[in-house]
Amino acid sequence: MKKNFLRAAFCLTLVASASTIAVSCSKDDDTSIVDNGAIDPANFSGTIKSGSTVTLDATKTYSLNGKLLVENGATLIIPAGTKIVATQGSTYLIVDRGGKIFANGTADKPVVFEGVQNTPGYWGGIVILGNAPTNRSASGTSTSELGEMVYGGTNKTDNSGVLNYVVIRGSGFKYNPEKEFNGLSLFGVGSGTTIANIFVVDGADDGIEFFGGNVNASNLVVIGVGDDHIDWTEGWQGSATNIYAARKAAYANSTEPGNRGVEADTQDTDPNTTNGNGVSNPTIKNMTLVGNLKGSESQGMKVRAGSHGVFENVVIANYNVGMDFETTRTYDWFKTAPLKVNQVRFVNVGTNFKTKDAIADFTIANIGVDNTATGAGSGTALPAWAKGWTGLQNFDVADAGN
Repeated sequence: MKKNFLRAAFCLTLVASASTIAVSCSKDDDTSIVDNGAIDPANFSGTIKSGSTVTLDATKTYSLNGKLLVENGATLIIPAGTKIVATQGSTYLIVDRGGKIFANGTADKPVVFEGVQNTPGYWGGIVILGNAPTNRSASGTSTSELGEMVYGGTNKTDNSGVLNYVVIRGSGFKYNPEKEFNGLSLFGVGSGTTIANIFVVDGADDGIEFFGGNVNASNLVVIGVGDDHIDWTEGWQGSATNIYAARKAAYANSTEPGNRGVEADTQDTDPNTTNGNGVSNPTIKNMTLVGNLKGSESQGMKVRAGSHGVFENVVIANYNVGMDFETTRTYDWFKTAPLKVNQVRFVNVGTNFKTKDAIADFTIANIGVDNTATGAGSGTALPAWAKGWTGLQNFDVADAGN
């Protein structure tokens, strides 16, 4: 998605102090989510107030039944093995600028966010707002269309905490005909934040989307989402290393078989912007994109709206189009030296390169095609680092289908 989707929802306030946690209100009444000074796992929503630290208990399952906001100056700690189960609808976790989340899972005990039913679009997702620049304004900040929450700033090294070994299932709730949640949305998040070992599966919209900022991410697995697997816009200047993204054969004949492996933008209105970080220009290394041949947007990578980037060791499989450079400005930039796309391998791809009007005239001087490229680690197959903690042991072209 390209629209900001932060939504005003539920007038709950969770007030935490050194000894007590209390609730001021809910949307409809004063129903408490507190029991004897502790969080009620059956009613996990509201606001963690500035100056408070709330630590969850990994032996309990938490029912996310509304919006949970971590305010500026507040901290939410989620230990390894904790499970958060969301009720249906616009239920989501959002961390405000200056707030922190520490979801420290492990390979043996990931932190799990899922819906009561694990179907695409059942619940919202996870949203983090940081103080790093975006290119929506000269100040590097922007305000969400809904919820009126500001994100972005000037601190490229801003730290919003840690997401490590986190599983997100069934996200992407559509709360109006034009807008739906991503699995993980990173708005102006800085490089001091750790984003690693993230698994988004069966989401209705994008898997992971970067809205500006300078955050670096690693070990990203996105499987079976209804829109793009990895998406960026608003001048993202970070990096992503080790990405495995795939469609699912089970969705191939559905109304939303899944779209692009990567959708890359700079900004909707000004692809030449110098605001904030300027144009998007991430560095992507070790990436495998496995699609199927269904749908109108069966494209491994759609690079458009002025986005730059450096892509190294990429495998693109099972798409009608491998790399589509939509605008002349973007296309011309990728043709210049030094190599911007190096070690790219195409497997069962109809058209390797494409521009808006014609087949691209790339040569080996512009693109480093390499049929030995390994991508995320094992070509089209699920790499070793993605096994186990995702619940997957194997995934390959046959699982994505045609």
